[in-house]
Amino acid sequence: MKRGMAKAERLREMERLYLQRGYSDGEMAARLGIDRSTVYRDRLELSREAPIVNDDAGRWKIDRSGYLSNVRVNLNEALALYLAARRASQQTRISQPHLASGLEKLAMALRQPMTARLSRIAQDILAQQASPERVKVLETVARAWAEGLKLRLSYQSLKAARPYNYLVSPYLIEPSPWSDAAYLIGFSDVHGDLTTFKIERIEHAWLTTEPFSIPADFDEAALLRYAWGIWYGEGEPVKVTLRFAAGVAARRLKESVWHPTQQISELEDGGCLWQAQVAEWQEMLPWIRGWGAAVEVLEPQGLREELKREARRLVNIYDILQEHDGR
Repeated sequence: MKRGMAKAERLREMERLYLQRGYSDGEMAARLGIDRSTVYRDRLELSREAPIVNDDAGRWKIDRSGYLSNVRVNLNEALALYLAARRASQQTRISQPHLASGLEKLAMALRQPMTARLSRIAQDILAQQASPERVKVLETVARAWAEGLKLRLSYQSLKAARPYNYLVSPYLIEPSPWSDAAYLIGFSDVHGDLTTFKIERIEHAWLTTEPFSIPADFDEAALLRYAWGIWYGEGEPVKVTLRFAAGVAARRLKESVWHPTQQISELEDGGCLWQAQVAEWQEMLPWIRGWGAAVEVLEPQGLREELKREARRLVNIYDILQEHDGR
């Protein structure tokens, strides 16, 4: 690093380095090629705008949990951020002060009418039902993920009679594309493998002091490539083929990307075939049901049979055959 570096440039470089890891004043001086006394004075000045703390090894670093970054965006970038923030706000059922605060800060970087809209949304989120326990769980999970520390969880799965305790290394936090749920994917000591935990079902979360490292071969894109939402399987993916009726259903289908492996083929009658390689077709059932009679399952056979059984149950529930016989 050149000694002639301007002070403003030097402060920005120190900020970048402190965000990566801890440095003693001597190490920072050697890194920048300046005097240790200069580092000391610059560090004190930088600490007025960034949360610089002393770590366990006696080095200085920026506490990411309290760090505020400055972002400048153009109009089109602002719109992209606004849409993402708007979707996040639509998927919360409880008062989340961190989400509200984040929206208010993002609003300051955007333009009208986005600024006013996000500010109102932030107030609406704060007015929702308070749930300090849920907020605490989210804070703990986020900190463990960011700092690379293992978590102890008390988790109530949907089918279990009581909650169970797990020690988890959090590799990934992923939102569901089909609902307001968020999921933690990590290595579980109980399962001895990667496991998915729905964050809304975590009753309590405790941060440990035990660090972990994400394996170099962990590839989230490959892990979720065949997943429907975030549910992935260990076996080979199954080819799912659906026939969509001509008209509104076919047009709506082609407006969105429903799965990263999807392929859509036009049919002569105006309908279309939708095909994808899916890990767990059972997770697709709510989505397929939502299309009603506008979609027909062609394969796999197990999925087709499940929809046929459901159709029979619907016939019985609504007494369709009796109504037909009475005409």
